[in-house]
Amino acid sequence: MNKNLKVCTIGGGSGMPIVNKALIRAGFENIKSIVTTFDSGGDSGRMRTDERGRILAFSDYWRALISLWDDGKQKEIWTEMLRFRDGRGRNFGNMFFQFLSEKEGKLSDVDSMFEALTGAKLKGSVIPVSTDSANFCFKTISGKEYCGEHNLDDLRMSLDKVDDIWLTPEVKANKEAIDSIIEADVIIVCPGSMYGSILINFLPQGMIEAYKKSKAKKILMTNISSVANENDDFNQDDYVATFEKYLKTKSPFDLILMADMDCLDQTLLKKVLKLYALEHSFPIKFNKKSKEKTVMVDIVKIEEKNMRLRHSEEKLREVFRTLKL
Repeated sequence: MNKNLKVCTIGGGSGMPIVNKALIRAGFENIKSIVTTFDSGGDSGRMRTDERGRILAFSDYWRALISLWDDGKQKEIWTEMLRFRDGRGRNFGNMFFQFLSEKEGKLSDVDSMFEALTGAKLKGSVIPVSTDSANFCFKTISGKEYCGEHNLDDLRMSLDKVDDIWLTPEVKANKEAIDSIIEADVIIVCPGSMYGSILINFLPQGMIEAYKKSKAKKILMTNISSVANENDDFNQDDYVATFEKYLKTKSPFDLILMADMDCLDQTLLKKVLKLYALEHSFPIKFNKKSKEKTVMVDIVKIEEKNMRLRHSEEKLREVFRTLKL
């Protein structure tokens, strides 16, 4: 891809930061990252509960922001500081960004203050999908309803799959998020929790319409492995069908990138996949007969310390440098 293109990444969790870092290493300097602000798990959840749900979740925001920081002396120590948790599990990053957001008046204006305080050289900006507080809710195939994104994580090994999702209350999308989608040359829908990190970003009012209106080339990166209650037994066509349902449009992607794990050490991979199977998690399937434009690429590594499959920043860099749209 041409490194001068305006790239918009959409997601959250650990998937988007890897994509952002790979884009920067490939030479891109105009990245807009849209993240969810409705997380209710861990320290973010405790903070929002204490404030009766009236504040935004900051965790995805600051992780994405750090991922846009070009390498420098201060980056490593600031990353360590923002990840620090005290004896009660409170995260410094969440408290720090709550302070910055209150100081600036809104989360959308935090980037410039963060650069001034830290000396960071950001290769883009992070945009909260909405500046209004809301809770992520979902209904499962058994008819049970849950409110709070943390419930999605708690039930990740359940085969009582998600059947519908919504926000309570309904909120409007941040105008900056809408503009970023419309103005983008390329939109990358990042890997991550399909509902809790990705589709949740299309729930605020105005996001679906902006996505339909955008003339950008639209790329979906599927997960490496499934999550039982979200995309068990999925292939790329199942992904597309799910996104068609929520984006209310046919053929929402120009290209789908999937992980080719034939390039990995197969002996080690078998050991890793056995561990994943214990969590009811299996590789996303590739349908050779699919009509969707799909590319299988070598973008995964095995993290031997924890025996986990991860997207590789180095491998993704080469893909983004050479990808033809």
